[in-house]
Amino acid sequence: MAAIALPLSLSLSGCSPTHLPGAPEPPTTSKGAPVSTSTSTSTSTSLVPAGTGTSGTGGTGGTSSPSSTTSTSSTTSIPASSVTAVTTVTTTSAPANVTYNTAASASYGLGPEPANWDIHTRAAAPWYLSLQQVLAQVWPSAFYTEPDGAKVLNTSLLVSATEVSSQPQTVVYQINPRAVWSDGTPVTYADFVYNWQAQSGQSRFTDAGGKPYTPADEAGYADIAKVTGNPADPYAATVTFSSPYPDWRSLFSYLVPAHVAQAIGFSSGFTDPVADLVSAGPYLVSQLHPGYSLELVRNAGYWGPPANLASITYYFTSTLTEMLNALSGHELDVATVPGDLVAYQQLQAAGGLSVLGVASASYEDLEFNEASPSLSSPVLRQAVMMALDRTTMVADVLTPLGIAATPVENRFLLPGGPGYKADGSAYDNPGPAAALALLAAHGYKLNDGALHRPDGQAVDLSLLVPSDDPVAQQLGPQIAGSCAAIGVTVTLDQGGAPATTGGAGSAWAGGVWAWSGWAGAGSRPAGWQMAIELRQVPVAASGTVRRYATAASANKGQSSPTVDALLARIGTATPAQLPALYDQVDAQAWADFADLPLVQLPVLVVLGPHLLNVRAGAYFGDIAWDEQTWGFRSP
Repeated sequence: MAAIALPLSLSLSGCSPTHLPGAPEPPTTSKGAPVSTSTSTSTSTSLVPAGTGTSGTGGTGGTSSPSSTTSTSSTTSIPASSVTAVTTVTTTSAPANVTYNTAASASYGLGPEPANWDIHTRAAAPWYLSLQQVLAQVWPSAFYTEPDGAKVLNTSLLVSATEVSSQPQTVVYQINPRAVWSDGTPVTYADFVYNWQAQSGQSRFTDAGGKPYTPADEAGYADIAKVTGNPADPYAATVTFSSPYPDWRSLFSYLVPAHVAQAIGFSSGFTDPVADLVSAGPYLVSQLHPGYSLELVRNAGYWGPPANLASITYYFTSTLTEMLNALSGHELDVATVPGDLVAYQQLQAAGGLSVLGVASASYEDLEFNEASPSLSSPVLRQAVMMALDRTTMVADVLTPLGIAATPVENRFLLPGGPGYKADGSAYDNPGPAAALALLAAHGYKLNDGALHRPDGQAVDLSLLVPSDDPVAQQLGPQIAGSCAAIGVTVTLDQGGAPATTGGAGSAWAGGVWAWSGWAGAGSRPAGWQMAIELRQVPVAASGTVRRYATAASANKGQSSPTVDALLARIGTATPAQLPALYDQVDAQAWADFADLPLVQLPVLVVLGPHLLNVRAGAYFGDIAWDEQTWGFRSP
């Protein structure tokens, strides 16, 4: 399908290097008065302000009232070129009863232009973050992940989603009968059936032309035995699981329109966003300028509360420098960029911007290969953990960006959340003397500054550091230096060359870096010993199981019968029981010296001075999840 041609007047040649390539002037709107910031220390909060035209129950509208919480909040003016540290959730809140300029447009800085717009297919993985930000308002989700990690029902798409049985686990989704795709096709159980089949990994289901589906992730869908519905009542979808899946609320996100995918293909058909991305959300795709921008406009056929903005234009950027120049030149109203000191300084110098520094839910983790003879003994793993200075690492990475944070103390829960305990606080500060005493008690000897095993061999370790992860690059030498204090020589092994294009493995993904090196891609050379890997505090229990269960798909060598027994309980746990189980798994992982969480990944959410209702939090990636509430005050 042909994409819309770029007018000759918007030629990409001859552009100024300090602006977006081939930049036409962004839409001119009256953008109202400065905003205020409300920062909540509550762990479960609904910060969508009154007067926005949506409910507090998430996403694309609904009728529920905002949830009430007990919180400590403050309201302050955001001056030009300010920085706010975000440790929970911050919103640029509209005053009560604000009147929005319904003709206004917003400009949004994105990463490279996707070549595949189906977020669920493997081929689209390099653009995942960008697709999140575009599709959040186009392809509806059963539940949304709020910036604090909470799952909320999309009451525009669904009347309800109810677990009606535990044996077998069965969930009934009652679809809003008003829900309709922008081409007039109703949203029905057939969409749920198709989304399951395409992502189930079962070979009996095939894509257009009889080709196999290539889903990016089969988690959860592979645990479904069947999805059924009745043509006489097409607005009820019944999902029956073959094995319990406690994270069922994470399923059926960014719902693919079945009738479109069946015609053009799930895995390779979504190449023209204008023609292919039919909408069941507040916005729909209006036009594409290839290599430059994509425009969303208010969906006139949307049955929920209308979006505050008339349109949102996403501008593609091929490099971080391009993004920063566009922000500094005030060509963009909103963007997320890596928490990089150079970026931070440039944005500060530009003036007129609000920079929300986020200690995100992603964090750098030091992995140990327990299958390696050097690290099979827990004694050496514990000694390395004792030697490292995690407090200084955090200070070096986060403090220059105005973000106050502590080392990552829990692998599965965010500070302040239900069940959170700082299980790793004993490893915040370095203790080389205590580490050497522990080693000596187990037969290790320090000779001429070099540590030797009980068999007399010197302890030399390798550390895989992904070359296109700037934070890991900063931490690698610090780890080596701390290990040298206990006589351990650490050789840094960088895997993968950073890419500079927008394709697979690109070093620029439009909000965070993409990691294509050893640790980032999950590959490991034979005989690897330690590695730095980017992880995320999981939204889903399935991520915990895949990471820490013995021989699971993402497990890099850890094995603990105690952890396995706890993970088996997660499969049948209720949501209320999960935090306590998470904490027990985390405490045991610390006791097993399985790995060492280091520092949260810093991210900067950058805003122009007048855009209202943008929420930033640890799960910052899809800040567009409630984009329909964004707006500018009417002049």
